[in-house]
Amino acid sequence: MKNKKLIYFILIFFPFIFLFPYTFKILEVGNDFELYYFVYKKYIFEFLIQGHLPFWSPTESSGFSLVLNPLTQFFYLPTWILYLFAYIFGDLSKYLFLIYTIAAISIYNVGQYLFLRSLNIATKFAVLATIITSSGLKITELLRFPNALHSFCWFPWILLSITLINQNKNIYFSYLTIFISSLMLLTAGYPYYIVYGLILFSL
Repeated sequence: MKNKKLIYFILIFFPFIFLFPYTFKILEVGNDFELYYFVYKKYIFEFLIQGHLPFWSPTESSGFSLVLNPLTQFFYLPTWILYLFAYIFGDLSKYLFLIYTIAAISIYNVGQYLFLRSLNIATKFAVLATIITSSGLKITELLRFPNALHSFCWFPWILLSITLINQNKNIYFSYLTIFISSLMLLTAGYPYYIVYGLILFSL
């Protein structure tokens, strides 16, 4: 447990191993995953590979803004990393979008581990608690709501920053982290969790 690289490796790849039926295409995510979230990514990506950055969709009624629609995650940085990988692979598939969604749990894991360690919780217990939490139904069931999962994964990072600021530790890192993670939460496209976060972080 003293090997930090091994710990981060476990925390990052554990969700893909635990969710192996999805990772290895044995199962597919249902509910709103495709028709409510993936379609926007696919729509925007198809325009991007043609050299056009779409700000507006004329497909419904008189059209609607893609920029202001939270479902598109238009200003969410990991979305553009997803588009980059899709460009490299030649297509934005539903499977690639699933990997992108599972990766949110990896972000959550690292953040929760660091948060628990900032509270002086022993390394082995911090790792164990993180693995148990990330394998629980409350988190894994959010696979069907990619925006929700990508919003929630930044919660422990904000809690980590607040804790370090209160402890007067790593001040520059703390303010930078709280800025970036708050920006990610605001742009991840699930407004409910912004409200929940405001309540949680103010306690």
